[in-house]
Amino acid sequence: MGKKKSGDKKELPFVSICTPTFNRRPFWEYTIKCFMHQNYPKDKMEWIIIDDGTDKIKDLVESIPQVKYYEYDTKMPLGKKRNIMHDKSKGDIIVYMDDDDYYPPERVSHAVNMLMTHPSALCAGASEIYIWFKHIQKMFQFGPYGPNHATAGTFAFKRELLKDHRYEDHAALAEEKAFLKNYSVPFVQLEPKKTILVFSHIHNTFDKKKLLEQGENDYQKTSPRTVDEFVKDAAMRHFYMEKIDGLLQNYKPGDPSNKPDVLKQIKEIEEERKSMAMQQSGGQGQIVLNQNGQQIVLNNEQIVQIIQKQQEQLQHFAKMLEDKDKIISSLESQLEVYKIMNEKNNSIIQLLQKNQ
Repeated sequence: MGKKKSGDKKELPFVSICTPTFNRRPFWEYTIKCFMHQNYPKDKMEWIIIDDGTDKIKDLVESIPQVKYYEYDTKMPLGKKRNIMHDKSKGDIIVYMDDDDYYPPERVSHAVNMLMTHPSALCAGASEIYIWFKHIQKMFQFGPYGPNHATAGTFAFKRELLKDHRYEDHAALAEEKAFLKNYSVPFVQLEPKKTILVFSHIHNTFDKKKLLEQGENDYQKTSPRTVDEFVKDAAMRHFYMEKIDGLLQNYKPGDPSNKPDVLKQIKEIEEERKSMAMQQSGGQGQIVLNQNGQQIVLNNEQIVQIIQKQQEQLQHFAKMLEDKDKIISSLESQLEVYKIMNEKNNSIIQLLQKNQ
C-alpha cells in the first residue's frame, strides 16, 4: 500500500498557488498559515506572489521554500497582476489564494481532484460562497449564480486555459467575466466548505456591506452555517473574527483610499449598471421587488438572475409533469390489461357455471 501512495504522489500535478497583494501586511501571518496547512504535498507546489504595495511583505515570505516573490514599485490594476502571475508560474494547475480570505486545508487538493476527475473541465470554482459579517454577527450565502460561474478568489484551472484566455490589463475589479469569456469556459463547481470563507472587513477593496443593501433574495440570504464549520483552528477563528479589526484600524497603508484606480472603476461600474437598468425599464425608473414588506431595488444583474432561476424552476416543474404523465400512462396501460384479464376471468367463470 505504501508503494501505491508513493506512485499516486508521483502522478499528482504540479500546482502554482497565485496571490496578488497590495498593502495587506496585517493579514499575512495567517495568509501564510493558510498556505502551510494545505494537505497537498509541498514539493508539488510553488507560491507566486506579486507585490506592488508601498509596504512590501518580502521579509514575511522570503524564508518559505515554495515562494517565488516578485515586487513592483508601480501600482498595477488587478487584471495585469493576475496576467503576470500566470506568466511567472510553471504549474500544470493554477490555484488562486487571495491575501485576505480564509482557505481550508483541502483548498488545493479538492480543486486538483475535481479538475483531474472532470477531464472536460478547464476551470473550477465556487459559484456559492459564504461571507461572515461581523457587524451583524451573521453568515450570508451568496449564489449559486450558474454552473459556469465563480468568483476569482475561488478559481483553479488547467494551464491549457491560458492558451487563449487572459485578463484585461486595465481591470481593477469584477475581472472574472471577461477572463472566462462571459462564463462560457467548460467548468466544474467546487464544494464551498472546501474552498473559501470570506470575512467582511474595513479594508475590503469593495465594501461587502453594500451587498446587504439589496436585502435577501434567491441569490443572497442568511445561512445557518457557522464559522466553526469552515475554520476548525481556534487561533485562526480568533484572528479573522476578532483580532484583524484592531490591526486594520491602525494600518493606514491598507486603506481603500490608496487604491484610486479601484474606487474609480467601482464608480464607473455602478453608473453603468444604473444606466442599463434605466434603459431596460424604458426610462421609467428602477425595478423594485416587494419582499417581506421591504422594498428592494433590483439591479440589472439581479433581474437576469431571478429570471434564470424562474426558468430553471419551470423546467424542473415541466420535468415533474412529464414524469407524472408517464406514470399515469403506465397505470392506464396496466388498467387496460387488468380489464382484459377480468373479462377473460368472467368468461371462464360463466363457462364453468354452465358446465356444473
